[in-house]
Amino acid sequence: MFLPVTKAWVQQLPRFSQYYFNEFLINPSVAGYDGRTIVNATARKQWIGFSDNTPTTVLASAQTRILKRPVNIRDNRFGHKVLQKSSKGRVGLGGIIYNDQNGAVHRTGVQLTYAYHIFIYESQLSFGLAGTIFQYRISKEDAMLKYPEIDPLNGLIGKSTFVPDAIFGINYMTRNWHIGFSAAQLFQTKFKIGNSAEFEDADDLNLRRQYYILADYRFSLTTNSKWAIEPSVNVTFNERMQFQSDMTLKTYYENKYWFGVSGRTIGDFVILFGLKYKNYYFGYSFDYGFNGISRYSFGSHEITISAKFGDTARRYRWLERY
Repeated sequence: MFLPVTKAWVQQLPRFSQYYFNEFLINPSVAGYDGRTIVNATARKQWIGFSDNTPTTVLASAQTRILKRPVNIRDNRFGHKVLQKSSKGRVGLGGIIYNDQNGAVHRTGVQLTYAYHIFIYESQLSFGLAGTIFQYRISKEDAMLKYPEIDPLNGLIGKSTFVPDAIFGINYMTRNWHIGFSAAQLFQTKFKIGNSAEFEDADDLNLRRQYYILADYRFSLTTNSKWAIEPSVNVTFNERMQFQSDMTLKTYYENKYWFGVSGRTIGDFVILFGLKYKNYYFGYSFDYGFNGISRYSFGSHEITISAKFGDTARRYRWLERY
C-alpha cells in the first residue's frame, strides 16, 4: 500500500462513529463525570475488502472519580494507624492506550487525564487536562513508495519518534442536555524523525491543533414513556477553518436498548445500535461512504464494549448518559 503523506499526522486519534459511547476520547473533562469507574474497549476497521492495510484502531480506556469522603483514621497493611485525607469528590482521573495503523504509518500512544467537576444547582461544570505521547513509526514491511529514488520520505522508512502533546476540555451537563468543547494537540508538536538531510520539509511534520464541539439533548415522548430521543452533533475544525461534522439521531428504549443513524458532511452514512445488560454495554456501528475511496469498500465497522462499576448511593444518577 502506498505511504500516506499529507494527512497522516493531523489527528492523534481517529474519528470514531460511536463518540457518544465514550466522550472521554474527545474531551478529557468527561473523566469521572458520573462518579463511577468506567472501562471501555473499542476496535475499528475501515474500508473492509479494499486492502490489507486499511486504517485499523484498537483502544482501551478507563476513567474514575475520587468520591467524597471525610477525614478518617484507618489501619494500613502493616497494622499502623494512618490518616486518610478528606476528598470533596470533585476530581476525575482517566487513561487511554491505543494502537492505530493507517497504511505504513503506525501510532501507539497513551493519554493520562485529570478532571475537576463543580456542581452548580442541578448541573455540573467540568474542566479537564490531558497529557499525551505516542510513537510514530513508518513500517518497512508496509511502506511502498512509487518513486523511492526521488521521494524525500524514503530515508524515513523504518524509523520512529515519540511525540508528546496535550489536550484541554470543558463540559457543561444538565439532566437532559450537555455541551462540551475541547482543543487537542495544543502545542502542535513537530515530528523529530530522521534528520534535515533525509527530510527537509520539517514544517509539514507536526501535529495540527484540532477543536471539537459536542452537544446533545435527550427528551421523552411522554411523561411516563419508555422511549426517549436524543439528537446530537459533533463538530471538528482547525485553525484553517476547515470543518467536519457528524449529525446523529438516536432512540432509546427503557434506557437499555438504543439505535440510530448518523450523517457526516464528508458524505458518510452510519447505522448504529447497542444494548445494556446489568453493568455491561455493547455498541456496534456500520459506516458507508458515498465519496472517495470508501465507496469502493464494504464499509467500516466499529465495536465498543463498556463496563461500569460502583453503582452506589454516592453515584450521581441523573448524569447517566447511555
